[in-house]
Amino acid sequence: MAWGKRWSWRAKILLVLGLGVGGFLGLGLFWFGLRLPPLQWEPSTRATQMESPDGTFFVEGSGATFVRADGNTLVFRASTPTPMLIVSSKTTTTASVVLQNVHPDALPGAVGPVRTDGLTRTYEFGIEPGIGLLIQPRFDVDKKEFRFASIGDTGGGTALDHALERAEQLGADFVLHLGDIEYAEGHLELAAVAMNAANIPTYTCIGNHDFHAGLDLVHRRFTELIGPRNSFFDLGGVRFLNLDTAADTWPSSGGDRGALMELLLASEFPKENELVVFTHRPLNDPREGIEDEGHAIGHAGEVEWLRECFLKLGVDAMMHGHIHQTYVDEVSGIPAYIIGNGLNFPEEGGATGAGILLGEWNSDSPQVSYRIEPLYPSE
Repeated sequence: MAWGKRWSWRAKILLVLGLGVGGFLGLGLFWFGLRLPPLQWEPSTRATQMESPDGTFFVEGSGATFVRADGNTLVFRASTPTPMLIVSSKTTTTASVVLQNVHPDALPGAVGPVRTDGLTRTYEFGIEPGIGLLIQPRFDVDKKEFRFASIGDTGGGTALDHALERAEQLGADFVLHLGDIEYAEGHLELAAVAMNAANIPTYTCIGNHDFHAGLDLVHRRFTELIGPRNSFFDLGGVRFLNLDTAADTWPSSGGDRGALMELLLASEFPKENELVVFTHRPLNDPREGIEDEGHAIGHAGEVEWLRECFLKLGVDAMMHGHIHQTYVDEVSGIPAYIIGNGLNFPEEGGATGAGILLGEWNSDSPQVSYRIEPLYPSE
């Protein structure tokens, strides 16, 4: 009763709210990890496995995420050049599966598609209970070389269309998109259509505009339509590591990204192979006259944690967007390419001419070679 006399009802409500918010933040900080802005727990990951709507077959993906169900057809999107789907069933049935974002020259694997439409492959086959069938299109293992293009901050409209066309013109086998597609509502949906209609696949890291817009948790649509926030794939002698830097992470080692980093640090990776990171926000803003962190990652502790992880992993190159210009920088001896001119609007005092980064690997050379080409050849 003494407590009630000393505290007004308003103070009690504020205290309860404070304890609730504190509990939310504490649980998020020490268990899930927190993201800011907007303040929220680490988002859940997109499903990589799904049962058919009629319950007769089941698909488990690796390097591919579930997009949607079209009737009784399960649609997945590849996030690597070597996706894998394992299809199993509870009863004798016909499985129907669609896999998007597969290179047209990818070999079919044990189960071939019944139809190929650009980067989309449709599979229909009979399946018996207790027998798993493998859908595994992939680049030719004897492929001795490949080329990729990297560009960020395109939005989801005509600038993205041009970037994808330019990458193909330059002979790229695939595109690494450095994030920021959702500059306007509906751009993610437009981008999904454009990427599916392109002639080469695109693997995309999430940008700050793809993560949130006020209280709109855009990242949910990004992971549904475009791909995962954190992932990696190996091709030839190169490992490509896609990391989410769209919003600050507390603690820096928390969430899905921290779990992936812990896994990679504990695993064996051939030192002779190249390790390339592509992520949206850079660790450093190289523009002259920029105060504090400028347009880089805003949390100094996160920058230091990532830098230390990259040095331990032996990262050979980093690619970033976010800054709407083209720069070649260096962080602790690691080359950092900033290719954020996708919309071709250089900020005040910045570089002139939008660039697109081209990387090339071949089996005769242990290193990826890089060069910056004009995004618009007439420049």
